Amino acid sequence: MAKTTPHTRRSLPFSAEIAALGVVFGDIGTSPLYAFKQGLLAVGGDGVNDGDVLGLLSLVTWAIILSVTIKYVMLVLRADNDGEGGILALVTLLDLHRSASGARLWLLVAGLVGAAMLIGDGVLTPAISVLSAIEGLEVAAPGLDHWIVPATVLVIMVVFISQRAGTDRIGAFYGPVMLLWFFSLGALGIHGIVQAPDVLAALDPRHGLALLADHYLLAGAILGATFLAITGGEALYADLGHFGRPVITRAWLAVAMPALLLNYYGQGANVLIHRESVKNPFYDLSPDLLELPLIILATAATVIASQAIITGVFSLAKQAIELGYLPPMRIRYTSEHNDQHIYIGRLNWLLMIACIGVVISFGSSDRLASAYGIAVAMAMVSTTILFVSFVRRRWGWPLPALIGLALGLAVVDLSFVAANLTKLHDGGWLPVAIAACVLVVMVSWRRGLEGLGIQQRRFTEPLEDFVARGKPVGCAVSPRTAIFLARGGTVTPVALGRLSDLLNIQFNRAVIASVWIASRPRVAVDDRVRVVALDAVHVRVDVHFGYMQQIDVPSVLGPALYARGIDPDEAVYVIGHERVMPPDEVRGVRDVLAHVFAFLARNAERSVDRFGLPRPRTIEIGYPVRL
Repeated sequence: MAKTTPHTRRSLPFSAEIAALGVVFGDIGTSPLYAFKQGLLAVGGDGVNDGDVLGLLSLVTWAIILSVTIKYVMLVLRADNDGEGGILALVTLLDLHRSASGARLWLLVAGLVGAAMLIGDGVLTPAISVLSAIEGLEVAAPGLDHWIVPATVLVIMVVFISQRAGTDRIGAFYGPVMLLWFFSLGALGIHGIVQAPDVLAALDPRHGLALLADHYLLAGAILGATFLAITGGEALYADLGHFGRPVITRAWLAVAMPALLLNYYGQGANVLIHRESVKNPFYDLSPDLLELPLIILATAATVIASQAIITGVFSLAKQAIELGYLPPMRIRYTSEHNDQHIYIGRLNWLLMIACIGVVISFGSSDRLASAYGIAVAMAMVSTTILFVSFVRRRWGWPLPALIGLALGLAVVDLSFVAANLTKLHDGGWLPVAIAACVLVVMVSWRRGLEGLGIQQRRFTEPLEDFVARGKPVGCAVSPRTAIFLARGGTVTPVALGRLSDLLNIQFNRAVIASVWIASRPRVAVDDRVRVVALDAVHVRVDVHFGYMQQIDVPSVLGPALYARGIDPDEAVYVIGHERVMPPDEVRGVRDVLAHVFAFLARNAERSVDRFGLPRPRTIEIGYPVRL
């Protein structure tokens, strides 16, 4: 499969900026549907005055400038791992996934919590985005309001079912639709601003500070609603590998940010003139004749926003799988040109079921907004912690500058986290609970793999010792070549040792292949394979993949074996399969994690599928392992 590496990537045309609008800015681009409305409700709804409107607009403006433009666009996007971004990219850049203790352990915990929170956000974002768009029916046709939830469920089902087709096939429509969406946002905003140009006074941050001071008892609710305007900010970093920093920066500064700010100010201007627009400021900004087309366009935009977050969750899950924090799941690549366009069926259906359950349970975007935002706020704090550590380790900033950076980012992020924590009792527990479940799975799988490695030592020995023993007396020798998959290149594969010790069988040639996942997204072709002949029979091969590359062992191993005079098409693959048995009694947290790991191991993707092995020539040898 053709792949593009950051080192060979050519300058992208202007069309890349248009495409980035659909892939990167879908989430934050649909926030005008509900963010300003929720802010008005938090301040007082119908009882808001002009100062409240200007103050809320000021908070939204400076949240976008400080958190999205300065933090992500100007700073965090520069912390890429060979072109890739996201929380787990920072984990690998800091090398936390290999060994972590003391302060590094806490950094790893921060990274895993952030990743879990973003996966939880993948449940809520499609729900609130699609629901808020279809709620426009209340304005255009009030008699159809009872169809809002069924229509939302139907659209969400279509979104998730269509994932099998792959983002590459429908991606050509994303950019133009979102370009039209951002153009419409800007045009509607200008239409409102012209009617009440005094609204531009909200650019003064003092209006926002005055609002918080005047309503100090509601400050948490107000900031929590304001945060809804920037919940898609983390996507800019997570989707860095799709287009690169220059493209994302230009698309944000030239199109997305101006359109968003214009629309928010247009909504504010309309509320200053028509106080009754507080109930639905976005759709009330539109002329009556354009309401239905706007609902259709908004629905299309939210579908794209949902697609973007789902794709982001797929990419995040793939990184976690390859780094050893999630159990293997079957990953299907849907593009010949972009290896980030993937489909994970099991995860897709879990997200769909959870998302539909959220829509039915909450029933409206107003109620769902109380649950939305807390997961992304915590993920942003995780990104800040890891980014500051990255700046200290890689960029070598002087201590005063580093402290200033940390304090500046922390004040903004922690303010939003504290504000969102007020939502815990009113639905905010949901994304936290989802993230907690994901975190338990991550920790269980990681600890289980470590415990499994310890237990496997009972069945194996150093590879050098096994080779040095030579062929036992009376050993039967198969004329075939066997390729044994090993977790570590210096240890004898369990399957190889048990065939020799229990059945007294060896092969004419034995290839011990170890698959290694690098800390960078891609490994160049010349660095993929390393071959070492141990003796006339045994050959050790190390195969390296980047954590964003498709793992196809036969295609990479074949040329290297041919060069050694081994025909890979005639060889059989032999893999060991552990039957994990957890403790009989549960006496503590470790035993609970062991039971979770055993369940995950029973349902994880088999090695024959994960490594792309030919089923007709693959043998699995099972053995029990008690944790």
